[in-house]
Amino acid sequence: MSLATILQNGISIANTVTESLQATVTHAPFSSKDGYGKFTYGTGVARKCIVERRQKYVRTNEGQEKLSLAKLTFIKPVTIDERDKITLPDSTVMPILKIDGVVDPTTNATYMVEVELG
Repeated sequence: MSLATILQNGISIANTVTESLQATVTHAPFSSKDGYGKFTYGTGVARKCIVERRQKYVRTNEGQEKLSLAKLTFIKPVTIDERDKITLPDSTVMPILKIDGVVDPTTNATYMVEVELG
């Protein structure tokens, strides 16, 4: 059994164990910019994740330090772009500051995804 398989199985167990802690957020993928430069989005999809509200400075992919007000942990592979829109269970929408995840070498998808919002 490879280390990748062990990690996949462990994350699957973590997803099952934490299911009661996971909230539903709405993920609307970035579609395009309109004529005024405003982002437009595709149809929102309900996704389960752990929502952690806290204040923590994070370094964005552009190297800027910004205050994150929430961290979302998706305990399954999901594709998220920094231009996407995520609506929290209380209807709050914050910009995506950073996306992290460990890539599964067998599928090229992430095992799980952490998203910092601010």
